[in-house]
Formats: sequence, structure tokens, C-alpha cells
Amino acid sequence: MLTPGSYSNLLLVFIPLGITFGVQNRTPELIFWFNLLAIIPLSKLNLRKLRRLSCTLGPLGGGFLHAILDNAPLLIVGIAAIQNGAAHIAQSCILGSVLANLLLVVGWCFLVGSIRQSELIFNTTFASTASSLMIVASTSLVVPSAISEMQCRADADCEDQLIRMSRSVSVALLFLFVIYQHYRWRSHRWLFLEGTPSGLDDEHDISRILLGIFEGLLLISVLGLSSLSAYFLLRTLSLVTDSVFISDKTVSFVLLPLSTDGPARVEAIVAAYRNSMTTALEFAIGRSMNAALFVTPMLVLFSWAAQSSTPMTLHFPTLETISIFLGTLLVAELCRDGKSNYLEGAMCLVT
Repeated sequence: MLTPGSYSNLLLVFIPLGITFGVQNRTPELIFWFNLLAIIPLSKLNLRKLRRLSCTLGPLGGGFLHAILDNAPLLIVGIAAIQNGAAHIAQSCILGSVLANLLLVVGWCFLVGSIRQSELIFNTTFASTASSLMIVASTSLVVPSAISEMQCRADADCEDQLIRMSRSVSVALLFLFVIYQHYRWRSHRWLFLEGTPSGLDDEHDISRILLGIFEGLLLISVLGLSSLSAYFLLRTLSLVTDSVFISDKTVSFVLLPLSTDGPARVEAIVAAYRNSMTTALEFAIGRSMNAALFVTPMLVLFSWAAQSSTPMTLHFPTLETISIFLGTLLVAELCRDGKSNYLEGAMCLVT
């Protein structure tokens, strides 16, 4: 019997098809669509293997690894876009992912969860902490956009200053990300116990080590296949988006975030339906926070290290940046009391 999470298994066939067509350099359209569909089951496999490996590493190591690699498909797609000189694709993909998780997924979680419960209860510590960090991260995007709009049109040197500022802010965001992980998984772990996955405390040390090695090798294999699919997808993107049927904005803002985050979004909504709202918000708000605090600055620094011809900065499109900032404020306000209902879900969806 197929469950909501098992439908992505039907797309496993596109993993060898996409890579084979890409290696043989066949029809660009088929390479693009096959690899786009291949990223969906690869994202699910990454999530599953990462969860199992995290359980073998303990709270701090497992939690930190999960936070880093939770958005690995999104990070891989962004790196592939930068390598192909399309930093704007990486930016749009991040914006689409954060906005969808922050508003659409949270909204659907509140709405679907209210089918069986008149009032939904969740851990306020995680929701409020993650929302506060999202406000900090979204502010770091608003400021460069404001500077670019006000100064860069008249000052020729402003772009260089914006690049340097983006790199400095990226280092600060990564520092904040590391501090939060220590706070979340070590110093104040007891505050988040409700949403903390259980470990394998009853297993023998040797069994845990062997299991960790096995799951680690599988995870590396999944990440390698994801890298190949992302490479072939981005290599054919310009050829596919030259047609009148689809634009690069649609691909980067809608389709790519849907493929990289799709399985996690389904799991979040299913968890909300089962009245596990803390778990659902871990998926929705947690992934948005990790994308803002880790994926975005990592791509900026990668662009710097790779000496990209079009360096990625924190200057994102103004309209989408403002949307993220306002959406973050709304979600923070709705999660403040640790309760939710279908009306609040409808507010997120309409926003």
C-alpha cells in the first residue's frame, strides 16, 4: 500500500536515467527533466540516511550533522548553479525554499493538523528560537538590498563594497549557526527534548560504530548521486528555459525548491495530521532557518573561494526579501503562545 511518503519511490527510476542521459549527452530536455525528477527521491534518501546516521552519533554530533546536511540537496544545487555562472539561480532557489517552508508548509501544517484537533500544541522554545534566528537572517538580507537600491545606482564602487560586506556577514551568520547548534544540542538541550530524536542508547558500541560507518557510506553515495543530477540539470537549464513554455525563474523559484524539499514537506504535513506539531515545525521552520543561516552564507563563501565570475552576494531581489522578512514576523507572532489552529494556517497560506 502506498503512503504519502512512498510515492517518491516511484521516481527512483529517474536516477539512473538522468545520469545515463547526462553522461551520453542526449536530448537536453530529457536530461533536465529526468534529473529534476531524480532529485526528489534522492532528497528523501538523504533525509532517511541522515536521520539514521544522526541517531548513531549522539545528540551533539548527530544534531549538528543533521543541521548541516538537512538541506544538502539545496546546497548541492546552489553550488552547481554557481559553478555554471548562475548565482541568481542559487539565490532564487534559496528564496523559493525559505518562503515555501516558512509560509506554505507552516500554513498547511496548521490547517491539516486542525482536522483532528481543535487546538494544536507545540514546543514554544524551538519555534520562538528558530523564528528569532530567522528574523536575524532575514535582516541580513534586507540591509544589503536596501544599500544596493539606495547607493549602488550612483556609486560605481558600491558593488565591491557590497561583495565584501556580504562575505563578512556570511561569516557572522555561520558563527551564529554554530553557536545555536551548541545551544540546541548541548548547553540547553533539555529545553528541546520534545522534538529531539531518540538515540540508540541500548546498542553496543561496536554495533553502533559499524552501523554508523554503513549509513555514512550510503549517505556519501546519495550525496554523490545528487551532485551528478544537479550538475547535469544545471548544465542543460539554459537550453530548456530558452523555450517559451518555461522560464529560469519558474525553475529556480518553484521547481528546484519543490524537488529538493518536497519529501520533507510531505513528512511535515503528515506529522501535523498526526498531532506531532513540534516535529512538523522542526521540518518547516527548522529547514528555513538552516537555509538562511547555513546554506546561504556557505554559497556566498563558496563563490568567493571558487573565484566565480559572477560572485554571489546577500543582495537578493528586494520584493522577495521583504516577503521573507514579513513572513518571518508573522510566523514568529503565530508561534509565540505555543498554540495554533486552522485560522492561523489560513493566514500563512494567504500571506
